[in-house]
Amino acid sequence: MKTIWKIAKTELQSLFYSPIAWLVLVIFFIQCAVAFNGTFGGLVTNMELYGQARNATEGLFISQFGGMFPKLQSYLYLYLPLLTMALMTREFTSGSIKLLYSSPITNRQIILGKYFAMMVYSLVMLACVGTFCVLAMCVVDNLDIPYMLTGLLGLYLLMCTYSAVGLFMSCITTYQIVAAICTLTVLFLLSYMRNVGQEIAFVRVLTFWFAINGRVNEFISGLICSEDLFYFILVSTMFIFFTIIKLQADRTKAPWFKTVGKVLGVVVATLMIGYLSTQPKLMWYYDASQNKVNTLTENSQKIVAKLTDKTTITYYHNILGIDQHRWYSFPSSDLNNIKR
Repeated sequence: MKTIWKIAKTELQSLFYSPIAWLVLVIFFIQCAVAFNGTFGGLVTNMELYGQARNATEGLFISQFGGMFPKLQSYLYLYLPLLTMALMTREFTSGSIKLLYSSPITNRQIILGKYFAMMVYSLVMLACVGTFCVLAMCVVDNLDIPYMLTGLLGLYLLMCTYSAVGLFMSCITTYQIVAAICTLTVLFLLSYMRNVGQEIAFVRVLTFWFAINGRVNEFISGLICSEDLFYFILVSTMFIFFTIIKLQADRTKAPWFKTVGKVLGVVVATLMIGYLSTQPKLMWYYDASQNKVNTLTENSQKIVAKLTDKTTITYYHNILGIDQHRWYSFPSSDLNNIKR
């Protein structure tokens, strides 16, 4: 463990010696300030015009229509590839990777050290967001703090997952720009997976689970669900394993079919665990909102607990009508209906 932390410390020093890391922090902090100022100004305007405002916590941080967290979520995919593109490419281009190979350091220690460095940097980025959360606590009465903390947790898990993808991409090429472009491409594919094979029952469960878009929305809404939590952990772990396998293949000159077999094994294992995490009986959740707006009320939960037989809920749509909601009746929208 000491070796991993030494590598992480060295990587952080190298990261902060470059202007990119500081530039990203400055730009990200400015965007946080602009997002917070715009939303806070809107709440103050509503107070002056109508004498009341909507829920301050939701309006400032949660709302999909101008909230700070959804805005920042859409920015993060632009920053992390710029930071991760040099994690391994720098070692390849400078030749220092040969020194690492000749040292008693294992591949796992190299990769985990670099990944932990990105986790620490992600905490620094999260601290930029946390600054405005603390400011809101100072100027807003009765702020729903647990509601706000779940959103911060979701953003941090998203940054860690982006870092794992970028780390793997930087391991497969010696060009930093190519690594950044490949990272953006993989992130796009992970977002697009929700639209793949939705007409086939078993396939749509796997591809829908693999999609990264929308995963943070539950956290931002104040709901911690085990399925979403396992998703970020599993996908991050999968790409870290990919990176270790790639480094091991380069170090030992292993045949390509063995490398491909290991990669496929990791993918299958990830999908199996991910599929189990989607099963209702194995899921758990925590509603952090003060009014428990994401779950059934206490009385409703007591009524549901008394049900002994299986309950089937059937919903109907007119597929021959012109209403846009008719598309919800098709198999490709099945999982989207559940998420709604």
